[in-house]
Amino acid sequence: MTGTLPPLSVTTVRTAEHTVLFVSGEMDIATVDKFTVAAREQLATGPVLLDLHELSFIDSSGLRALIGLLRECEQEGWSLGVGKNLHSNVKQLLEMTGMLGELPLQDQELTPEPPTTTP
Repeated sequence: MTGTLPPLSVTTVRTAEHTVLFVSGEMDIATVDKFTVAAREQLATGPVLLDLHELSFIDSSGLRALIGLLRECEQEGWSLGVGKNLHSNVKQLLEMTGMLGELPLQDQELTPEPPTTTP
């Protein structure tokens, strides 16, 4: 990759059914904690849907974070869904690692648009 990497942005939108976490940019060892903290905070308050369609990159630390969140959800009784509309780069990695079939994928037809904010 050349140039400046897009920073990770995590934006929260509450709906009547759940909280949507819009995750965009690149999730790697330098940014994964921002994602993990935000996801845990929201999961502790109710159901969460991860919208990853603008997440253009995820490395092994991001995969590890997703696996950890899935385990925590089982232990804590939290509800986590992942929107089916994934960036092609992320979807390919999830398929190659066998993680795609492990994620609780959900339709995103009623997902609100993320607010426009700066990271």
